[in-house]
Amino acid sequence: MILLAATTYIVTILLHVWTKYSGKDGQEPPVIPYWLPGLGSLIPFVRDTKGFIASTVRNWGNDTPYTVRLPAFKAYLITQPEHFGPLLKATRFLSNKKVMAELMRDVFGTPPNVMPMYFGDNSGIEAKPVPGSSIPSHQRIWHNQHADSARYLTGDALRGLAARFTSILSDAIAKVDASDPVDSGEWVTIEDFYPWWRSRVFAAATTALFGPHLLRLNPNLEEDFWRFADSIPTLVKRYPAWMAPRAHAARATMLASVKKWHAYARENSDYTFCGDKAPKWDEYWGSLWLKVRQRWGQDTGIMDDDGLASEDLALTIAANANAIPMAFWYLIEIYRDPALLSHVLPELETAVTTPASPNKGQPATFDLSPVLASPLAQSIYAEVLRMRISLLLNRCPDHKDHQIGPWTLKKGAYMTLPTAHIGYHSKAWEPYTDCGNAPINEFWAERFLVPDETGADEGADKTTLSEKKDMTPKMRFSTEHLEGIWVPYGGGALMCPGRHFAKQEMMGSVTVFAHYYELEVISGRAPPMDDKFYGMGAQQPAEKTPVRIRRKVGGWKTGNGVRFE
Repeated sequence: MILLAATTYIVTILLHVWTKYSGKDGQEPPVIPYWLPGLGSLIPFVRDTKGFIASTVRNWGNDTPYTVRLPAFKAYLITQPEHFGPLLKATRFLSNKKVMAELMRDVFGTPPNVMPMYFGDNSGIEAKPVPGSSIPSHQRIWHNQHADSARYLTGDALRGLAARFTSILSDAIAKVDASDPVDSGEWVTIEDFYPWWRSRVFAAATTALFGPHLLRLNPNLEEDFWRFADSIPTLVKRYPAWMAPRAHAARATMLASVKKWHAYARENSDYTFCGDKAPKWDEYWGSLWLKVRQRWGQDTGIMDDDGLASEDLALTIAANANAIPMAFWYLIEIYRDPALLSHVLPELETAVTTPASPNKGQPATFDLSPVLASPLAQSIYAEVLRMRISLLLNRCPDHKDHQIGPWTLKKGAYMTLPTAHIGYHSKAWEPYTDCGNAPINEFWAERFLVPDETGADEGADKTTLSEKKDMTPKMRFSTEHLEGIWVPYGGGALMCPGRHFAKQEMMGSVTVFAHYYELEVISGRAPPMDDKFYGMGAQQPAEKTPVRIRRKVGGWKTGNGVRFE
């Protein structure tokens, strides 16, 4: 066995070198050498994906794509900045349909009778089907999801959803709990701020999108949700139930909760009333989008109750599992740096349209427009995403082989593009390190600010943290020239449709928090990230985050008055 493994490794090294340096066009990229015939790189890739990618680049270089041999399929690892942008934009030739269908099956439990609709839809995402496709319009699931997401997560629908989120969060926080030391109005210590804040944002975001009854009908929904979210790294590896019983049980619990809510909503509200004249929000379904999704699923003639539950379970993850951890990182990065906090707080306060009034029982109201337009607040947002989003973006040539330079990527194989690798690519980001004073592995609030030479965005606060304010040019937020290296939402037509709401959720939650609370991060630093979630999206903190916190508005020990110090 040892001899076989050693022989396999030597042979794959020789094959790797010959392929890489032969100069022959049209070959597949060089294979990453491996030890075990039949298994290829499966064990190191599954056990430690982050370490596997890092060791590949370290051992074999970062100048070419690589072929990753796995038992059931092959994949191509793409780590070069120059390839990210073109590949993500080539949606005419490349899609993520295959991997998304597998996620629906393996992670969200879509039943076998529904899966042919996901795998069989070859019509594309555009309004006009791909030539040669015969999929009927009422079963074009990829186009429907793309079109409806764009409709209900942009424009007036987005503004209404974001306003509802901030209003619900403000209403909840304004209510003082006399049994909660945090609401006393005095400084108290919380041993781990993440779950404390996560709980409040989860309730507001879930209610804003799905209405109040999903939570009401399932009192343990938050706990069940995060248990399921923590199970996704296990489920995505396709472990059967006997190998991962807790992960499968967590999914079953969430699916039962969604089905319970669906049944209740159907009994009390007509989901078929979802046209232009329908209200944009429904007590039982939440956003009109949920009624549209329900009707479309029913009209396919294929979706059953189990399939519909899997669809909306996926939506709960899309809405919460990334935006909420990122809201935590956004807040912590601001509050751990007193100098940065002093610049950001005045900008956050410009969003308050009506301050909280405990004497009258009125919560604060907000208009996020000035915060969303703030160059500094946006730069912090972009930097948090660069550092704390880790996705393995996947594309697949559906119709024919695809060329990258001299290399041929075979039809049906996966292309894997790790955003965390590119987000920390020292050479690609070198122009954005303030001449080396802001290394790419450190948080820098101003990384996405550039001199405003056009005079745009007049009236917004464009000052930086520099003490030489009179000598500092006005600045604006920009992601120009970052195509292919700042890709926290993917790219091209398949870019995450929820990115606009995620931005408002992140920036809106810290805006509401800042109005009601003061906070000190005891360690003065952000916690490290948990590598368990590498490639899964937003990274979770690996350690507790102890803080000191004090309510600014209406603490029960300070009376019903409002105190701003």
